Amino acid sequence: PVGALAAGAAGVGGFAVQSLPVKADTGDDASNLKPHHLATWHDGRSGLVPERRVNQVQSPIAIELPDMNFLNPDELVRGHIILNDSKAASRDVALKKGCVRANACKDIYWEPSEVRAAIVTCGGLCPGLNSIIREVTNCLWHQYGVRSIVGIQGGYNGLSNPENFPPISLDPNFVREIHMKGG
Repeated sequence: PVGALAAGAAGVGGFAVQSLPVKADTGDDASNLKPHHLATWHDGRSGLVPERRVNQVQSPIAIELPDMNFLNPDELVRGHIILNDSKAASRDVALKKGCVRANACKDIYWEPSEVRAAIVTCGGLCPGLNSIIREVTNCLWHQYGVRSIVGIQGGYNGLSNPENFPPISLDPNFVREIHMKGG
């Protein structure tokens, strides 16, 4: 993880932002990230990840752009923001406590020079994935300094059977024109 996982965006469209840490109950809750973070997945508890405590590596982006407005790891986008909501019963209960914001974080969990990243796409036809592969590769390479990036061939088959679907080494030169190609 390079910071918080995202389930929404904040600061636009009238979303209110909550700056207090929120403890999540067990069950459906979009702000319950502890089971998904490598620092807390094993502790059996739910809630927000204590990002300020577990993310101890300063992001290369924070070093290069110290005045950038980085994510406050305690902020949530409120899930149900409509007063006297006539459709409250139909709203997804997982969003009730809010969603963790997405943005660049000042502090990250991994030391980028030690990261080995794999990009895998799985599923049916999805136009635009080559552009995403290109931009993720370029972001990892140029903004974080990650030099070990592979593309997994064959989706989940490539993860479980790399002998038959060998990974492809990715770098900015390899993905330069990938967005112009199909499949």
